[in-house]
Amino acid sequence: MPADFWDHEVMAAAFADRDMGAVLAAYRHHPHHVSRVTQDRMASWLGISQAQLSRYETGENPIDRIDRLRHFARALGVPGDRLWFDRVGIPSQADRPEQGTPPDVLAAAWDASSIARSVEETARSDLAISRRAALTGAAAVAMGPALVEPLQRWLHPLQPLSKWSSSAAIGEEELAALQRVADGLRGWGGRGGYGLARKAVLGQLEELAERLSRAPAGPTTERAFFIGAELSKVAASMSWDAGMHDAAQRYYVLGVRMAKAGRNDPFAALCLAAMARQMFDLGRPEDGLELVQLGQYGARRNATPTLEALLRTREAWAYAQMGRVREFHRAVGQAQDSFAQRRADAEPWWLDSFDEAELEGVIGARMRDLAGHDPRQAPGAEQHIRRALDLRDPARVRNRTFDVIGLARTRMVAGEPEEACGLIHDVLPTAAGLASGRVVRKLQDFAKEAERHRDLPVVRETREAIRGVRTA
Repeated sequence: MPADFWDHEVMAAAFADRDMGAVLAAYRHHPHHVSRVTQDRMASWLGISQAQLSRYETGENPIDRIDRLRHFARALGVPGDRLWFDRVGIPSQADRPEQGTPPDVLAAAWDASSIARSVEETARSDLAISRRAALTGAAAVAMGPALVEPLQRWLHPLQPLSKWSSSAAIGEEELAALQRVADGLRGWGGRGGYGLARKAVLGQLEELAERLSRAPAGPTTERAFFIGAELSKVAASMSWDAGMHDAAQRYYVLGVRMAKAGRNDPFAALCLAAMARQMFDLGRPEDGLELVQLGQYGARRNATPTLEALLRTREAWAYAQMGRVREFHRAVGQAQDSFAQRRADAEPWWLDSFDEAELEGVIGARMRDLAGHDPRQAPGAEQHIRRALDLRDPARVRNRTFDVIGLARTRMVAGEPEEACGLIHDVLPTAAGLASGRVVRKLQDFAKEAERHRDLPVVRETREAIRGVRTA
């Protein structure tokens, strides 16, 4: 299209709203076209159904995944300078009077005092942001060298806090109280992304960071920084679950920084592994792999066997998305070898969730991803996922839900749509009760993969039921 095509008022308004559904509608109705662009015609360009396109254009199904935004932009040839979701560090313009620009956590200094101030300012800023504004800015995440290169600084020695301060040192009693609060808030990490739970975590994080900015150096201060790292990771997980990828990235970065100030490099590596998983979710396996390797290098001297296994599964995740079969199986074998060497009594509590069930579930789900490149991987994927379900603690409801959805997607790859839909129907009531954005997005992935069997009544019924969970 000519350059002035994108400057037309119908396009300009859609870009200003940062709404890809509106961009698709504006493109179709643009007066430049000699013949009308129907929904069927555009849907074929995008590789989706006419019904999906209609829901995108009306706003019924918001488009908030980076990989999908990029795919649609490429299909239409949208110029790079119009892609709001691929700009680094651009905050939302929505609701600007009630919010300040979130601090640039990647550019901040790496001394302990600066880390505390960065956490305090970020938490305070995000507490003032409305839900609408946060979701509007959710795609403005750093990627590529802009993300990885600043994080390499965590490998360098940290300039500590001063040994002297006008405020008293953090005492054991105060530290124990902080830990009790953190323990209580950590349990909210899997209860959905936004609302009072997340605000409670951010409020406690802001208060803790303000205290740390005035505390002198010492063992209790380092332990308090580690509590801050825990809370930052919980805030990141909640933000990611709600689809607020920019906020999630900020708190993962802050988790790395707080863990560094708390002299806990293994936990910093865990935060990097979580950031890598976010990159995989956004369709950026190369970035995710670099983050994993950064974590592996930084924790090479003090990683426990469980942490080594977890990092290897993240490495395998990247290879699965890239279709690198040999590297995938090598990384999986190394993960299994490391896990076999673990001693439960020598592992930190924050790795308790990475048990044998989680190992099997992650390997199975990633083999299913690999089956998209090599269908021969599908039987192995199903074997691992079924093993995970056999081992999984019934109390871990969300993990079991992910397992069942993963198994259903594997059966779909194997050409068994009826069985796949039966699994989804069984798990839908549980999924609806979880109120988890990540669970909903996994269900949407299933619905997309089931589209090629849309002529089957059971598939149409299942996809409609998934839509009901989305809009409930």
